[in-house]
Amino acid sequence: METNGVSPSIVVSVQRLSVRALLDESPGILAHAEALAAAGDESWEQWVAEYQRGDALIVRLDLTLEISNGPSEVLTASRDGFFVENHVHAPKVEQQIAELASGDLATLAADFAQRGHDLDLHELGTMYVHVELAPELRRRVQERAAAS
Repeated sequence: METNGVSPSIVVSVQRLSVRALLDESPGILAHAEALAAAGDESWEQWVAEYQRGDALIVRLDLTLEISNGPSEVLTASRDGFFVENHVHAPKVEQQIAELASGDLATLAADFAQRGHDLDLHELGTMYVHVELAPELRRRVQERAAAS
């Protein structure tokens, strides 16, 4: 039902925010970072150097936003080419991934909100993000811990 020519938005309930992180060893991602570093970007110089030393990893994020407004709906997206610090403690890696994922989950939610659903993007940014490290990524973190 419309009131004053405006369609009411549909209120939704967020059921789960999650991200699965996988190693992203595609040569194009590293080549792009190296090109930025070669062009003088100091932050990319640092990331490339850390990656070459094994102090950083490149990951792909598979994002999932589960919502319900009656029937549940699952929105997904994949983003690649994220650099994270490799740490001896897996929860430190997971924390970085959760922070990266929050921004992309907000983008995913904004797309959903544009379709007329009422989703508080600010509140979404404060919600817990479930993080899963894919086995090969977890193995790299464990190798880092064993080498320390």
